[in-house]
Amino acid sequence: MGRAVLGSKVVERPASPGARPIRVIVVAGYAAVRAGLRSMLEGEGLEVVSEAAVAAIEEGEPLPAADVVVVDAGDGREGLPSRVARAFEGSAVLVLCADPGEGAASLSGATAGVLLRDVTAGELAAAVRAVAEGLVVLHPAVAAALAREPREGRPLDEAAESLTVRELEVLRLVADGLPNKAIALALGISEHTVKFHVGSILGKLGAGGRTEAVTAAIRRGLVPL
Repeated sequence: MGRAVLGSKVVERPASPGARPIRVIVVAGYAAVRAGLRSMLEGEGLEVVSEAAVAAIEEGEPLPAADVVVVDAGDGREGLPSRVARAFEGSAVLVLCADPGEGAASLSGATAGVLLRDVTAGELAAAVRAVAEGLVVLHPAVAAALAREPREGRPLDEAAESLTVRELEVLRLVADGLPNKAIALALGISEHTVKFHVGSILGKLGAGGRTEAVTAAIRRGLVPL
């Protein structure tokens, strides 16, 4: 069983036997950090197809395709996660940050998850597997930092009132890390209906994806921590 912090909760799910290996690229400013992350991931049975220095990303050097890009953002380079997401369009970007405040600041629609740099090998591997499935992964301290930020955009009551009761239920299950099929089973509705609700939630919150919707929901106090 793997463990991944999704939203502010820990969930468990079995590994998928026989599935195609998840291809991972490690991006960090220092060779020692890249080597350490590779060792952690490979020790947990994940396939690291390449390591990349930050300079390689900035200079547009060709790199192999990946399912997940693990980015160490601890060297203070502003906007690094967004640049990595542009370089690896279609890959899930998992960011490692030095502290919760930095983690909250690094979140964007292109970021699939944020953990702190003191993550264990097991936690990192579980998070990689989760974001590869399209789930949102946030360290609890990062989620708490988001909740403490000043709310931007529409007032809290207006945002809350614009979502229906069913949409709030779906949103909170999305924040718990459930995929559409599991949400449908939990609520006793069709997967097509879940997709409709998710689309409506994204529109009402002005979000470009599930990660951004969860981030907006935490900032607006719509998702309990």
